[in-house]
Amino acid sequence: MDQVQLFNLHWLCYAVTSPCNGEERYYYDGQNQKLFYTKPVTGSNETEFFNMVDLRIDAFESLSLSARLGKIDEGSSSLVEIPRLHVSDKILIQLLFLSKFPGIIHHEDVRLAAEKQQDVQGFVLDKIFTENSGLSPAEPYWDEYKLKTIQYYLEIYTGIQGIALKLIG
Repeated sequence: MDQVQLFNLHWLCYAVTSPCNGEERYYYDGQNQKLFYTKPVTGSNETEFFNMVDLRIDAFESLSLSARLGKIDEGSSSLVEIPRLHVSDKILIQLLFLSKFPGIIHHEDVRLAAEKQQDVQGFVLDKIFTENSGLSPAEPYWDEYKLKTIQYYLEIYTGIQGIALKLIG
């Protein structure tokens, strides 16, 4: 996997693990094979459009995307909203990973932290592996597991096999 594909998969992971009650919405544009997100303009009914590197999308393309988003529920739409994982899914993913590493799952504080995952950005294990140098050898395995799991969830939830594969494969 090259660096661009890895970046795309990390972006998808960020989108999928965003809080369920977050204002941002993440999308895949099948027509242009691009990922983008939207967020409401504070104090307004307007929406801003941003690309994967957080740059505002120009007005012309924003109008086009806005019109297409209005038809997203139609069968012919080439836009797909990236689904978010619920807290229970995040907990399950982390506990399944920990079960593969008996030495780590016996760290009660790590297991408890995973079980108490909140509806916040990302996984609690990301923070734990970053902050605890004693657990850092497991971090590359966690990163690979997490990204492969996110790719699988995207394919299952969207019903469109290949969104992640087109971007990373």
